[in-house]
Amino acid sequence: MASMSLLSSVLLLCAGCGAETLHEIDQGDLVGSWKTSEGNSIRFFVDREVRTNGFSGPGEESCGDGGVGYWSFYVAMDDRGESIQTSPEASEGNFISVSLQEGGEGECDVDLSVIDEGRSLCIADLDQVCSSDLRFTRQ
Repeated sequence: MASMSLLSSVLLLCAGCGAETLHEIDQGDLVGSWKTSEGNSIRFFVDREVRTNGFSGPGEESCGDGGVGYWSFYVAMDDRGESIQTSPEASEGNFISVSLQEGGEGECDVDLSVIDEGRSLCIADLDQVCSSDLRFTRQ
């Protein structure tokens, strides 16, 4: 939980840094297919399932060739937004957790920031709203 609090604080402080600004999106606008110009794809389903193809995490860590898992929005646990955690009931947010099952190897967890007024998703890490130039856009 302490790491989520730190992550929240860093993302809130960096929300205005550079060209990237977090934007809240509701579940109805998130559900569907998103792709990168390189052909990576992610599909969000209403039942919180997610399917990916060529998905990478921070520092371009690979989550394999893709997979199936689940997604959820992060929500603030206090009034100042200094502590966050994922919620399977949240129907909107600007920060998304994706957990993919990797066969017998465990899970691959990636966080996504909602940017460009809700038109794009990028991979987030502890010190940046977007940790790479990889952008998923709604299809």
